[in-house]
Amino acid sequence: MTLLLQQANGNHPRTEQEKERMIEEAAKHYAAFLTALGFDYEADHNSKDTPRRVAKAWVHDIIKGSVTAKPKITQFPNNDDYNGMVFQGDIDVVSLCSHHNLGFVGKAYVAYIPKPNGQVIGLSKLNRIVDWYARRPQLQESLTQQIHDELKELIESEGIAVMIEANHTCCSN
Repeated sequence: MTLLLQQANGNHPRTEQEKERMIEEAAKHYAAFLTALGFDYEADHNSKDTPRRVAKAWVHDIIKGSVTAKPKITQFPNNDDYNGMVFQGDIDVVSLCSHHNLGFVGKAYVAYIPKPNGQVIGLSKLNRIVDWYARRPQLQESLTQQIHDELKELIESEGIAVMIEANHTCCSN
């Protein structure tokens, strides 16, 4: 039996075999879901493999932050005692609202002020952190908090700021 996450935005890394079993099981259920909604997906050449494609997309893309290990984030000594702001903006956010299971997309803006004689992390690592946390079902507010808390755990800083602006399809007309 697959371990169930107690929170939609949780994480439990899975093996490749576990992910494949998840895909197989989810595809069966998605096929039943389509049928329950009145679609004969197997009769349509364009959608007959849709249940498996959807299940694969969920495991390998939409919820990959829930089923993969935390990305490796290398810290470096702040040898120059830099005490200005480190900022990375326009970081792509692709996530899923846990209330409606509809997507939200936008941009993240992440900044921190390193402590002298402390540690710094590269700008590309900020992108990696945002993407890993974004790729799971959740609320935008929770995503913002998770990114903040991860940075707080990784480096000592004088301050951390995280802002996300996103368009939610659950709120679209």
